[in-house]
Amino acid sequence: MSSAPLVRDPDLSRLLDDGYDVVLQAGHLIVRHIPYVTETRTIEYGFLAYPVTVSGDHVVSSTDHRIWFGGAAPCDEHGRKLPMANPEARAIADGLRADFMLSSKPGPAGYPDEYSKITAYSRLIADQAQAIDRSVTPTPGAAWQEVDDDTPFAYRDTATSRAGLAAINQRYRGHRIVIIGLGGTGSYILDQIAKTEVDAILLIDGDTFDNHNAFRAPGAPTLDTLRSRQNKATYFASMYSNMHRGVTACEEYLDEDNLVILSGATFVFLASDDAMGKPVIMDWLEAHDVPFIDVGMGIEEIDGRLGGLLRVSTSLQGRREQARVRIPVPAPERDDYGRNIQTADLNALNAMLAVIRWKRHIGIYADATGEGFSTYSLITNEIANEDLP
Repeated sequence: MSSAPLVRDPDLSRLLDDGYDVVLQAGHLIVRHIPYVTETRTIEYGFLAYPVTVSGDHVVSSTDHRIWFGGAAPCDEHGRKLPMANPEARAIADGLRADFMLSSKPGPAGYPDEYSKITAYSRLIADQAQAIDRSVTPTPGAAWQEVDDDTPFAYRDTATSRAGLAAINQRYRGHRIVIIGLGGTGSYILDQIAKTEVDAILLIDGDTFDNHNAFRAPGAPTLDTLRSRQNKATYFASMYSNMHRGVTACEEYLDEDNLVILSGATFVFLASDDAMGKPVIMDWLEAHDVPFIDVGMGIEEIDGRLGGLLRVSTSLQGRREQARVRIPVPAPERDDYGRNIQTADLNALNAMLAVIRWKRHIGIYADATGEGFSTYSLITNEIANEDLP
């Protein structure tokens, strides 16, 4: 049980004063012990739930008049399913699922507050049960619980609960991500990974964060920040630790002497512009069976306009050799990586393509192609996929 400040929320306080059993878990307000009538006219107990946003010590609804019900189909006293009960499954929290969406709008303005919404739906369901047995009640005695969801975030992810993605997002757990290179593309990869429930994110870069980096990276650093010339990994770890507790920094370049830093990684994003240093890193990842994505950009100025390709190469178990031939490593006398033109929007797009490919790999997004290599053409605005044999 919790004596968290949230119990001072006026609507929650009124619910507790009435004797409701209230839980705040996984971004949902849950009211348990709601008696309802089944189709066989027996009385069971279910729960009401809907996503909420926490603002300070107050709870704010994240939905309209709808609410979800956990249990069998709620019926009237004669065993007829209530018209407001629509079959619609929703994952509420780990191991907790609702199967019906209830829709009963009192008027154009909806419900004026959380208390009115909960009590109205509670009466609509429980009154039918009380018509059969007067002793049943949705208010068995005040109970308050705020469940620690054990997420890596520094504050609640109400976007996940609002979208009903709690069950899908559990697939992020157990992942330890490494991002090598925090330049333009790597920093945008971090911006997206930090918004997922992966256990840990290790940032590796031995360079400093300078003015030119600020113009092709997320965020808006102050001039004093730029003057301090922080290490890139440290700078971004400090920024994104405000959201994700698992972000750490390594202020080193990777070479054959310190590759042990990668131990424990479950997936690696290779976003370094050090083309000559990539082979030894890829050798280690392949030897230790760590999947990775390598990103690259080839942008050139032609007749006063920019054109070129963005590239995402995915190296997975059983397809290593095929992936290596799609990851260019220039000869020492010609380092195109160091001269390539980069812009923030193309860095961001390259990062998004890589992150989406990773999410498809781990089962967050549907994947019908499983491609190992893809390019985006700036001139034609087309994405081309190529499966690796």
